[in-house]
Amino acid sequence: LSRWLYKITETNPGSLTYQHVDAAGKFKYAFVAFGPSIRRFSLMRRVIAVDVVDAENGASWKWFFRGLSQKIPDASDLVFKLVSRLGAAMLLNVYQVDRSEFEVKNETMKFVVDLEKRHCTCNVFDIDKILCIHVIAAAKHIKRDENRFVDASHLTETWAKAYAESIHPGGELSTSTYPENIDELSCPPPATKKKSGRPPTKRKRSVGEFGVPGSKSQSHKCSRCGTGGHNKITCQRPIG
Repeated sequence: LSRWLYKITETNPGSLTYQHVDAAGKFKYAFVAFGPSIRRFSLMRRVIAVDVVDAENGASWKWFFRGLSQKIPDASDLVFKLVSRLGAAMLLNVYQVDRSEFEVKNETMKFVVDLEKRHCTCNVFDIDKILCIHVIAAAKHIKRDENRFVDASHLTETWAKAYAESIHPGGELSTSTYPENIDELSCPPPATKKKSGRPPTKRKRSVGEFGVPGSKSQSHKCSRCGTGGHNKITCQRPIG
C-alpha cells in the first residue's frame, strides 16, 4: 500500500495521501485525494457527497475529515449533502410582488422567490443552486428563461474545466523506483474475524446459471432426451 500511495503522488502531483495503523502496527485507514481533483474543486460548488457504510464508525469519520481538512478547510459555504421539476412548476400559482419578488403557492403552502437574489424560502434553490419548482414557476410567469438563473458551477463550460485534468495510474509497482525508507511505511493487513460455522465448499451460482433455485434453468429439460442441463439443439445423446 505504501508503494502504491507513493506512486499516486508521483504520477499525480499535488495529491495528498495518508495511511494510519492501529496499536499493533496493522493497517487501519487510508486517505487519498488526487491532485487534479483538489485543483479543480475550486471550480465546483462547495458540496461534498459522503457515502456512508454501516461498518464505518465515528473514529474513522473523524480521521477522514481531518485528512480532508488539509486541502479543503471548513467554511460557512461548505455543504455536505445527499430531481421532473418543470411539470410540477407549471401547476403552481404565481403572484408577482415587484420586479424580482414573487409569491408562489401550491395547494397547501406559500413560498417567496427572489430571482435577483437567487433565493427561495423552500431553500432548495439556495442549497442545490439548481432551480426549484418555485423559481421555475416565477421565471415562466414573466416569460424569462429559467436556465439563466442556474449557478455557474452547473454550466457545461465549468464542468469541462473541472474535468480537464486526468488522474494517472501509478503503473507497475514492482519495477518502480522508491525512496530508501519506503518499506518503513509498510504495514501488515488488519486482523479479521473468522466467520462462524463451516466454510462453504461449493461456489455460489449466479442468477441464470443452471440449478439456481427460482431460475428457469433449474427446471429446464431437453425436449429430445428428457435430461436437464441442455436443450435439443445442443443435445449430444444418440437417438435410441
